[in-house]
Amino acid sequence: MEILSPGSRSALQMSLTRDEREFASEYLDFTRRLLLDSVAGLGKTELETRKGPFEWNIAECIGHLALAGDHTWKVLHDLLRQPPTPKKALEVRVRVKQMVVIMTDRSRRLQTQSHLQSAGRFTNAEKALDHFIRQRDMLIAYAKETEDELKNRHAFHPATGTINLYQFLLLEGAHTARHVMQIEEIKGK
Repeated sequence: MEILSPGSRSALQMSLTRDEREFASEYLDFTRRLLLDSVAGLGKTELETRKGPFEWNIAECIGHLALAGDHTWKVLHDLLRQPPTPKKALEVRVRVKQMVVIMTDRSRRLQTQSHLQSAGRFTNAEKALDHFIRQRDMLIAYAKETEDELKNRHAFHPATGTINLYQFLLLEGAHTARHVMQIEEIKGK
């Protein structure tokens, strides 16, 4: 990861403020706890029951979130190795609150990419959840400490369009909240 020198004025303007780092780490931790609370005490049958033939079960939701954490790290690492993309800031059409609303709106179906489908990737839901927790803990630690130019690098997400990497970091939390809502639907609550 790129670490910025304190003397780089323009770079520091694009790094996160202390409040932004705090918000990101707290939001990522909050959505982590939401997932853990949602699946606490569920048995194998509950984890593997489907509401319908083409619907995900809870174990698949957990596995998907674990794989999404891997994807988030890959995107962050890949884009931070490349030059900043300040011109792409003009393509950003959503603010953080809008992005969270878009991602947590379960009335709108989103199709996941095949590499983020968990079928057969984890031997059980417990291993997927452990993987998710490790990934999320690393992401929270990164959010707390990073001085990387997240607001000066951009990624494309199918649901939100072009967003900066700070938004992309928060998207991981909103994505978790979306699937916690799905898990609650599966549980019938």
